[in-house]
Amino acid sequence: MRKLIFGIIVSGIAIYFLQKNFDISEFERLEGKVNWWIFPLLILSNLWAFIPFSIRWYHLLEKKITFHQSFSTAIIGVGLNMVLPARGGDLVRLLMNKRDSDLPLTHLLSRIFLEKVMDLGSVVVIGATALFYMGLGQSKNLSLLLISSLVIIGMLVGLILVKYFLFFLRSVALKCFSLIGKQSLYETKLDHHLVEFSEFLQGDKLIKPLAYSLPTWVFGYAISYYLAGMLIGMPISFPEALLFMFLGGMGVAIPSAPSGIGVFHAAIISGFIILGRDPGEGLVYATVVHLTQFLITTVLACFAYFVWRLSHQKNMRIN
Repeated sequence: MRKLIFGIIVSGIAIYFLQKNFDISEFERLEGKVNWWIFPLLILSNLWAFIPFSIRWYHLLEKKITFHQSFSTAIIGVGLNMVLPARGGDLVRLLMNKRDSDLPLTHLLSRIFLEKVMDLGSVVVIGATALFYMGLGQSKNLSLLLISSLVIIGMLVGLILVKYFLFFLRSVALKCFSLIGKQSLYETKLDHHLVEFSEFLQGDKLIKPLAYSLPTWVFGYAISYYLAGMLIGMPISFPEALLFMFLGGMGVAIPSAPSGIGVFHAAIISGFIILGRDPGEGLVYATVVHLTQFLITTVLACFAYFVWRLSHQKNMRIN
């Protein structure tokens, strides 16, 4: 509840400044410029983005679920992230995968941590590449990259500790849990999962998930950003789409109301300012991207949940 309230406050502040600095008449520029034939392509691009995303998750779970289950729950999770606070859709996805595979929740949590590290790393690399490709790599534009890089470094340090200093990490964790009187909880519920996670990091099991991380963003989500500009007659180049995708991804990482309303728009507008484009156009573009993503992913999530329920009911009848 506290996270939800904090998120609503953050979004409220962002929306306040947006409405204070932008005129609603900005949306008049859409009149007669919407290319509706692009919308089916936008739907297909969203579906396409889920393919590498789902393949990566399928390999992160070491094929303990089917690709169909990975694909359907990925759509459901992303769709619910649009309406639930604090990335609640990811938790729902984990619970559904737990039901599909009987994997322990701690196992699933460790894998989604890896997924988020890969996503953050991919987005930062893409954002930095786009900035430098367009000649925008000045110091004033790199502060967000620096902050994101520090977060990635922190996550990598944690992974290195698990991989190479497992004995030390286990002894420290045991002492910490002993201090709060929860030693048995650590020994019976957590320690073996830490060992299992370390074993996962030792081999070549990460190679395939890593290989699908960049394609998920470059050939998936970025295409949707590119098509959104075509939809409203506001053409953007593909490097610009990559930059907006990076800024949008960083924007929704800020705790905010469901689907990052307000902060997402502010992040995209900052991209238009960096590019020297009209920030009013940025508000229109951000609103269209946000609205189309919300509509498409939530509708797809409802359909995917219906299919998932049918498959479970069918399996129950067979058993």
